[in-house]
Amino acid sequence: MTDQKNSTLPDQALTTRIHARYADLSRSEKRLADVILACPGEVSGYTATELAQNAGVSKMTVSRLVRRLGYANFDEARRAARRGTEWGSPLHLLDQTAAADGNGSVPPTVEAHFQRSLDSVAATARLIDPDALRSAARLLHGARRVWVCGARNSAFLAGYARWQFIQVRPEVHHMVAAGETLAETFADLDDRDVLLLVGIRRRTPGIIELLRATQTRGIPTILLTDSHSPLEGPAPPLTFRCETRSLAALDNHVAVMAVIHALTAELIQLCGQAGRERIKTIEALHESLGEF
Repeated sequence: MTDQKNSTLPDQALTTRIHARYADLSRSEKRLADVILACPGEVSGYTATELAQNAGVSKMTVSRLVRRLGYANFDEARRAARRGTEWGSPLHLLDQTAAADGNGSVPPTVEAHFQRSLDSVAATARLIDPDALRSAARLLHGARRVWVCGARNSAFLAGYARWQFIQVRPEVHHMVAAGETLAETFADLDDRDVLLLVGIRRRTPGIIELLRATQTRGIPTILLTDSHSPLEGPAPPLTFRCETRSLAALDNHVAVMAVIHALTAELIQLCGQAGRERIKTIEALHESLGEF
């Protein structure tokens, strides 16, 4: 029987559950918990017996701890640890890198990292339907206003997209500025606008709620996400999945920027002479303002 105190925490990470219950654990359970917290990404590769031996505790202690954490058995806890790796936690991915080093593996070379970037762009190009990309560009061109939004690393990528789009069309805005909440801006959006939402793993709950809200309100949405983590909300028709896995503990976002570049290239063509005139105006203002 699972621990009732944790029955309301089905989606919490293994490490989060340990931290929440750590003070209530017995001495042997704490010893086991410390081993897991030190290398959470390695748990998915151990049997219960191996984990018990590493911590210097009994197999019964392993069973008792996973039940206290709200898991039915050790296999369920292992699956939770594996999801942490798939979800993109740097802590879990660092553990995998360290484990590979400990097994005598040679760390990736600088050249290998560059090659992974090239491979990521190529893999993403195979995933993306050119007609869908052109449809997204037409949305960006025809909208009354373009809004961009993302959180964490995705915020930078959304900002990069805005900076590209705004060169050739007006009214390209961030959904939320520092210190603001979304609702005040979101209240002004309707089906004449378009939202470019960047949601690379690890997505915050607010990004998923925004994705659901855009569908409820009928706001056209373009989603850029990664190719390998399950999307927690409904995917809009114009969803572009990008390969972001890397040889290191942090994701590689080169392919996402390549997709943004391709969208911008299509947008430039659609904007035609109006886009060219906008660029000319911007360049003239740069000169008169002495910005360069």
